[in-house]
Amino acid sequence: MLLGLITLYFFQDPGNPLDYAGTMTGRSFDIPSITQYAFAENSDGWYLGANIQKVLFAMLMLGFLVKLPAVPFHTWLPDAHVQAPTGGSMLLAGVMLKMGAYGMFRLPLSLFPHALEYFQLVLMTIGMISLVWGAIVCLGQTNLKKMVAYSSVSHMGVILIGIATMQPMGWAAALFMMFAHGIISPMLFAVCGAFKHHYHSMEIGAMRGMAKHSPWIATSMMFSWMASLGLPLLAGFVAELMMLIALWYFLVAEGWSVFWMVGPALVLAVTAAYYLWSMQRTIFEGGDETQPPESLHGEPVPDLASPEKLAMLILAAFTILFGVMPWIGLDMMHDWTKQIFEGLIMPILGDFNGGV
Repeated sequence: MLLGLITLYFFQDPGNPLDYAGTMTGRSFDIPSITQYAFAENSDGWYLGANIQKVLFAMLMLGFLVKLPAVPFHTWLPDAHVQAPTGGSMLLAGVMLKMGAYGMFRLPLSLFPHALEYFQLVLMTIGMISLVWGAIVCLGQTNLKKMVAYSSVSHMGVILIGIATMQPMGWAAALFMMFAHGIISPMLFAVCGAFKHHYHSMEIGAMRGMAKHSPWIATSMMFSWMASLGLPLLAGFVAELMMLIALWYFLVAEGWSVFWMVGPALVLAVTAAYYLWSMQRTIFEGGDETQPPESLHGEPVPDLASPEKLAMLILAAFTILFGVMPWIGLDMMHDWTKQIFEGLIMPILGDFNGGV
């Protein structure tokens, strides 16, 4: 990624600056200035031609795909979450992972439309693999944090698919998923932290009948898992639904096979499977006859403290708010994506996919 930025800097022509006030030398890391250079015409046509765009796009996207992360660049994430403290995992999942998608929107997606069209199938394939692989691997996890980490990889696949549709609605879906995941994933890792703090274990099999012993932890866990699997009227559902609609419009416009809809449909079932299975094992299994887990060594059965309850309630409130009234954020997101398409992409590529 850094090499791509340096290359982009040196590709700027110092002999043909677009600073009409005459205050620049012609080379800059300023994003608006780079955008001007990327779309400037000279005697040879577009300043950054299609081949140069492809090279720079690939260099930048590789870095951002690691940061996102997407399969096969995701292997660092599960262990990072397992080793991180609860606050670190909440910050990593809720904020830092989104920097990968943010960087994509700010640089390669906005600057290199020819390359975006060229690599569209590659991005769609990586997104589908991330979506399906992350969900399937979750089924085999026994560590609660690792399961949540792999679910994040699956959700990052939703972002990539939304981007690859090259539809305004698809890009708005990707942006909304960034926001929704930024609320839901900290709640998931907060539940993991509470589980570890109160039960001294991260193993899903270490607890049975949590609904009896720790109703607040059980309720928080159930709500956060329902939000993550995309339950209607919660924020995650809106992003996934928009992605599916944009994907359908894209497939129809391009004449692609509806086979591409199989991946997201499969993931909806698999995601529900691993969350409901984990819920059954940790919250309900054993019923009223369940004894406190051995990891407590005879200590009193704990539940969430008041500050933990407040944090969960705040995150849950935002999850419900943006699930019931998604237009609060979607209006701004959709306006921005239409502006990018109408101002930068369509003038070069034409009305590429019809646009919704």
